[in-house]
Amino acid sequence: MYNRPRGTEDVYGDYSDLFQIIESRIAQVGKQFGFREIRTPIFEATELFVRSVGETSDIVKKEFYNFKDKGDRDIVLRPEGTAGVIRAVVEEKLLNKFPLPLRLMYHGPMFRYERPQSGRLRQFNQFGFEIIGTNTIADDIEILLLSVAILDAIEIKNWTLKINNIGNFTTRNRWVSALKTYFAQYRDQLNPLNQQRLDSNPLRILDDKEDGKKAFVKNAPQIAQFLTPEEIRDQTQLETQLKALKIKYIVDPTLVRGLDYYTNLVFEFNADDSAAILAGGRYSKLLGEIGGPDYGCIGFALGIERMIKLLIAQKTKLIAEQKNTIVVLAPLSEKCIEQALAIANLIRQKTTAVVLCNYSTYKLPKHFSYAEKHHADYVIIIGEKEIKDGTVIIKEQKKLSQKVVKIKELLSAIK
Repeated sequence: MYNRPRGTEDVYGDYSDLFQIIESRIAQVGKQFGFREIRTPIFEATELFVRSVGETSDIVKKEFYNFKDKGDRDIVLRPEGTAGVIRAVVEEKLLNKFPLPLRLMYHGPMFRYERPQSGRLRQFNQFGFEIIGTNTIADDIEILLLSVAILDAIEIKNWTLKINNIGNFTTRNRWVSALKTYFAQYRDQLNPLNQQRLDSNPLRILDDKEDGKKAFVKNAPQIAQFLTPEEIRDQTQLETQLKALKIKYIVDPTLVRGLDYYTNLVFEFNADDSAAILAGGRYSKLLGEIGGPDYGCIGFALGIERMIKLLIAQKTKLIAEQKNTIVVLAPLSEKCIEQALAIANLIRQKTTAVVLCNYSTYKLPKHFSYAEKHHADYVIIIGEKEIKDGTVIIKEQKKLSQKVVKIKELLSAIK
């Protein structure tokens, strides 16, 4: 007996159906916004993520799934998608091959070694979007409009948008310096982790689940005190556009995000008091640091498992809405198998119905039991008499009614 690794899960049944529906709807919305898919390796050079995510981030310090390969190279299973996408953009020279700004989307498994809990796995799936080569407020708005369109497409209800402007690197360094000075006087009141963060990354103290609730943390210096006139202008323009588009938002001065490459706009969506279900922001130096030109970018990612957990809590009807008509064939003897195969092939070619048959039995009660287990809409009974007459018996499961129809009328009888 073998068990799956801790922090992973097997995906099947209705859960798998929800995965497919969500990914399909997200991809369709992305295409409407002009995004094209990019697929990057699941593992990359460790240095790529150390450089992009930041040495002081929790991901690098505690959550890497890293190892030495047989060539003695430092490899890590990707903890997030943006760094790999930007690496591919530079390596494949995509900025020269396609018009700017590039609009790329990706999806697949990510890996972080952290304590497994509800909505937080060691292998989890993300869908992400990046606009590369842009410095306009309009593209910031586009990314937020895309986010809202995705939540609408997968029918997430009661969401809340939180935004903040964490400034450029110069602005943020002034803020960080002020935070270090401020929190130094409260060091003894911080938990051990935040005492470490005070020296390396005090921004994470602001959104800490434990210390973030304390009054002295809430009263810490805010980024708004350090923004330049240009950054204040951009923030005002962004909020004006959001109001014009009737997109509700909250300015949250404690919102910082956990990755070092973010600058200026950061945002996240929550629903029903959940953890962030979709989050991202603008980043201005990552492309240049990986070897490309110093272009601005903006992007976000969403966790599929968190979306599914939320949809289940909100009693989603996505599966029922997407359910195909299910038809079960019931051949009553070996001589009926050939006709059953022909009918199955006909229905599959001409309709979107799911066609199933238990070819190992010819007993009608077993066919009905098989149909019930698969929640079939119709059972098509095929006996030797029906073959001679060129007919079948169609039993509609929900209405518990049945009728005899000619083979040529079969398709019109299946709704």
